[in-house]
Amino acid sequence: MEWFKEVDGESISVNLDKPGHYIVKHSKSESSLTIKIFVNADAEVSRWYVSSEGFPSACQFGPITLIPSPQGIEDNKGRLFETAHESIRRSEDQMLTLKCLIEPNNTNTDDRLNWQFSSDDKAYGLLPDGINRNGPVLTFPSVQKAYRGFYRCKLDDVSFKVLLRVKDRLAALWPFIGIVSVVAVLVIVILIFEKRQKSNKKTVTTDDDDQDHASDPLVRTTTKASDNDSKKRAVKA
Repeated sequence: MEWFKEVDGESISVNLDKPGHYIVKHSKSESSLTIKIFVNADAEVSRWYVSSEGFPSACQFGPITLIPSPQGIEDNKGRLFETAHESIRRSEDQMLTLKCLIEPNNTNTDDRLNWQFSSDDKAYGLLPDGINRNGPVLTFPSVQKAYRGFYRCKLDDVSFKVLLRVKDRLAALWPFIGIVSVVAVLVIVILIFEKRQKSNKKTVTTDDDDQDHASDPLVRTTTKASDNDSKKRAVKA
């Protein structure tokens, strides 16, 4: 006993698909088919049936219809977010648009689609002021810090969310400002060090000059001569 799917009139065994997509179990009394992950290709199957020894059995059913639901969010830069825990980064005052992607998109779901906001991914409510909505599209004319948080598009009981991170407008300048500050501090330290070195050299030079002057024999002779003159004047007096 084997499960088959019919696509464009051709029968294909489900066991030929990737492992983990389908699970088929047989017992003495029944045969079960489990579709673990339903994809668009499964919705294109016109008939599912069981075949035993090459003959289709009465156990068969028709196509499985996809229910429209959010499958991802796309931003104005063309980046597509299709998995959970993804985030969008924008600087302050930048323009941003978020589009909720609904699949299959063959029906008008705008009336049932709802956008919600949460700052902590717990309690969701109304969108912040200044954000415009047009059907599945949100428009942020100028991103602000107050817009940081989670944005969720919800259709019926299925939703998809993405985290918006807002950077300071001067964030790109902080590394440059840091480098300039470090260089300025280094220059100041170097100038102070050189100034102290010059002061120390000047003090040492003055002391050496005084010692040289005191040890100069000519200076001592002159000093003694002056002393003799003083004595002569004293005697004459």
